[in-house]
This record gives sequence, C-alpha cells and structure tokens, in this order.
Amino acid sequence: MEKLAWGITGSGDYMRESLDMMKDIRETCDVRIDVFLSREGELVLNYYKYMQEVRRSFENVHMEKGPNIPFLSGKLQMGKYRLFMICPATANTVAKLAHGIADSLITNSAAQAMKVSCPVYIYPVDQTLGDIVTTLPDGSEMTLHVREVDVKNVEILEKMEGITVVKHVEDIEEIIRAWCSR
Repeated sequence: MEKLAWGITGSGDYMRESLDMMKDIRETCDVRIDVFLSREGELVLNYYKYMQEVRRSFENVHMEKGPNIPFLSGKLQMGKYRLFMICPATANTVAKLAHGIADSLITNSAAQAMKVSCPVYIYPVDQTLGDIVTTLPDGSEMTLHVREVDVKNVEILEKMEGITVVKHVEDIEEIIRAWCSR
C-alpha cells in the first residue's frame, strides 16, 4: 500500500470538498493518507467542527508543533511518501512557497521534498482575480475578493520546478488515482 502525505492549511474555503475527496480516495484506492495539519489548519478544522471527522476517518493525523515537528520533511526526503498533496492551501502558504520561506510544517516539508524531486501538488484557494463566495461554518455565505498579489504568487508557483499547481479541486482525485495505479 502506498502512503500519501496530505497537508491541510487554514482555509475554510474548499475544506469540505477536500475532506470528502480524501475519504473517497482512501476508500477506493490502495493508499494510506497521512494527514499533516498546519497550526491554522487545525484551528479551521475545529472552527468548522470537522476535527472529529478527520480523526475518525484517518489513522494518522499529525499537528504542527514547529517547522520540522512532526518530521514530515525527513520522511518525504527518505521516500516514506512519494507524493505530497497540499489542499486546501491558503494565500499565506502559497506566498511563503513562492518566495522561498520555509518556516512552517507545510512550507518546510514542501521545500525539502522539492530538493529530492518528491512531487509536490498544491491546490491554492485564491487562484483567480475577482470575487468568490465561500460557505461559513453556520451555512451562511460570505463574498471574498481574491487579491492580485495572491494570483501573482500562484503564477510564481506554476513556474517552480518540483511543484504542480492544481487548477481545479476536482482534478486532485484524478491525479491521486493515476499516481496509485503506477
């Protein structure tokens, strides 16, 4: 069975879709998904009341204690995981990766994975300039404006060697299925 490292950052946007997809992949592919939460990812999962679901659905859930704790970067470098998926990814995580900042569990792990050609896939929630509507924990909707700087940071990531920007959240399942069938 293959092992997949899945990083979750602090975006409520696309969190529900991400969790549903992760569970579907786990149930239909011969893959174990180990979940790695940024500090803010843990905060948002608790805020949306999804944390218990994540703990019930995935055997290995790890919370960030520092940029290298838990030791995800080493596991990626040593081949314990052959792929690192980051979904959903906040504009903050994207900006850090785009500018070489590796000061969190997710950004440090991605930077270290790229150094050993371990594929990193990322789904940034802020990819297209303009307004988007997101659903809040109480079910109400809120309109957010995606900033130009956030779109530019995604464009920088698209040009980086070793990282693949996923344009549509629905494409992730196909990427993982293709990876599992190799």
